[in-house]
Amino acid sequence: SNLLPKLGLSNTKRIIDWRSRAAKEMSLNDYKYVGLVGCYTKEGQADPFEGSHGGVPHDRSLIGEGVIAIGVDYDGRLVYLNDGAPIITAKELQNPSYLTILENVETVEGGVGVCVVSELEKGMWQPFKLSSSSNDDAGTTIRAKPAGAPMKSGGEYPCHITSARVVGFDGESRATSLLFICNYGEDEGVLSIFSSQDFESAFKPEAKFMFGDGSKADLNRQQCSHAHSTSIASTCDPYSPVDICVADLGSDAIVQFSIKSGRVRETGRLAAPQGSGPRSLMFNPRHNHLAIVSLEMTGEVWLIRKRSHDGCLEGLGSPVSILPSDWPSSDMTESQFNLGRWASDALWSEDGKYVYAAARLHDSISVFELKYRVEKYRDDAVVAEGLELVQRIPTQGQTPRCLCMSDCGQFLLVAHQHSHDVSSFERNEVNGTLSFVDRITLPNAACVKLIRADKL
Repeated sequence: SNLLPKLGLSNTKRIIDWRSRAAKEMSLNDYKYVGLVGCYTKEGQADPFEGSHGGVPHDRSLIGEGVIAIGVDYDGRLVYLNDGAPIITAKELQNPSYLTILENVETVEGGVGVCVVSELEKGMWQPFKLSSSSNDDAGTTIRAKPAGAPMKSGGEYPCHITSARVVGFDGESRATSLLFICNYGEDEGVLSIFSSQDFESAFKPEAKFMFGDGSKADLNRQQCSHAHSTSIASTCDPYSPVDICVADLGSDAIVQFSIKSGRVRETGRLAAPQGSGPRSLMFNPRHNHLAIVSLEMTGEVWLIRKRSHDGCLEGLGSPVSILPSDWPSSDMTESQFNLGRWASDALWSEDGKYVYAAARLHDSISVFELKYRVEKYRDDAVVAEGLELVQRIPTQGQTPRCLCMSDCGQFLLVAHQHSHDVSSFERNEVNGTLSFVDRITLPNAACVKLIRADKL
């Protein structure tokens, strides 16, 4: 294989005693962000080539230990917190591959919670309360205390979880925390929705939607539906209906739902190109009628919009490749894996001007600028015209599975599943380009999320 040598993974010295980078002399004030990294605790996970090709070549001697906390300083450098020991262990929750952070929740011990999925056939998830402390001997310590018992996720292999605070969901003026869990599924994809009033009380199931058959465009991967991710369209009015969309990789569709007065109903479906496999979906944080979709199986991103007159989704032009036109050549190992096409995450910058899309196998991030015009007399004042490539940069690791942008827009973090690490980049706010800053070893890193250190 020519995959391992290109990353220098044959040099095992880099991954020996990976906890040695802990910073015991730093307090919480020395960090701008705290990162939570969900890691697979079983080998050979979430790799569609595992059965047909024995999986993408990588070092299988390292296995994740749970959810790890890291510090991100004001320059984007990364250090281990808790001496690199997991704040949520595999014994508590196996395969904690994805998580969502809930800020400003009402708890006795603080205002931050985290909900984590266990990506197994018998899907589970669990809420935790976060707290922190600092002292001269141990540095900064992050703790995660169970806020309830593990709950069934409502399906198989839950791979994504996100949250929203919705006012009036229970018919009253108070806010309700809603959780949306995508169960990838062995036989069909399932979206499960849970609710809680104050995080101290138990979450309860609210709704479950089964997505049925797949498109069968690819008989190996699309026999049935596979719910992969959910995105929530932000709104300035907390009392207005909440729109959520689910990327269904198996049926080549974006499924649209509306939430109002405690009711969740499907409102439409947008057909993606056959065999494209929609994976990641995110609404633009500044222009919530626009969204970006990553198409895993064709290695592309697709700009879509919500129409102003009826609220339905439609595609804006053709999908755009995130790979060089001449890559991979037929003699490269990567060409054996779906011709090198294996897109993962795609997200917007916080200013809504740039898209960042990761390509596994090519192990790069493509940066696109949103091209648009402003029409003063239209409801959609921003009219999107397409995406323009401004940079393609190596992710400094193998198999970039998850991207996370800091809320200030300064940093982008990348979780690498197969090189067992997380890398950080600094973002140029003027032109959107990225510059590599740091990398830290984290076995089987699957997901990374950030929270401001001053909120802990």
